[in-house]
Amino acid sequence: MTKDEIAVYLNDHLEFFNNYPELLGKIKSITNQDIPICKSNTLGMTGRLIKRANEDKEKLQSKLEWFVEVARANKVIHQHLFEIERLILKSTQLDQMVKQLGEAITLRFKIPYALLYLVDDADHYMEHKLEERFSKKLEGLLTFTDRITINTWFKGGLKPVLTSEIKTGSKVFGKEWELKNIKSECIIPIINRGDICGAIALGATKPRHFHKGLQTEYLERMADRLAIAIDNILLIDRLQIENSNISKDKRISA
Repeated sequence: MTKDEIAVYLNDHLEFFNNYPELLGKIKSITNQDIPICKSNTLGMTGRLIKRANEDKEKLQSKLEWFVEVARANKVIHQHLFEIERLILKSTQLDQMVKQLGEAITLRFKIPYALLYLVDDADHYMEHKLEERFSKKLEGLLTFTDRITINTWFKGGLKPVLTSEIKTGSKVFGKEWELKNIKSECIIPIINRGDICGAIALGATKPRHFHKGLQTEYLERMADRLAIAIDNILLIDRLQIENSNISKDKRISA
């Protein structure tokens, strides 16, 4: 406590002297001549209270300004997130969605590198032969991995993993991390039916861009929407294939 705070406390809690009567006696024995500082340069109790009130007001104003800035930043983040969600949920083609997602993340969040991983041994992905159809077409934006590898990234958990400083190599960007000067990364799991079916990898060129303690709720929400978008695209893809097969059968029978 500061001296002013002690003075205010004693003024507000006079019962304190009930437990320390000898201290009160000493205070009463002090005369004006014993005080080395002139009265004109000393704040009285009223002055001290006013000073404290002004300090509290300044602190409150500072906190209010901080809350306003946080609110503004959150509003911008949620607006960007809404636009990205709208973009991916209306996509009907996987390659189109992946390209638009990477461009939107780079533009809206100023994150230079974004990479989408999908688990190639997930049954509903193998059925559509996604790796065979898209790995070369989306090289650098879409990569396939296996379930064992992706589980090691998250160590069995379902939460984003943030690395503040990459010093010995990147798990997700591989050898490219040195060429691209990636210093910090974030890996967000894409969860479908309670299991990890992929991940979004984000890379920054500044150390500590991502760090433990950073709020990741909006990134997790984006990954949730991405899982829904991929399911929608695969459903459309399945229907298109079935319709194509039906049309082919009709032509053959005719």
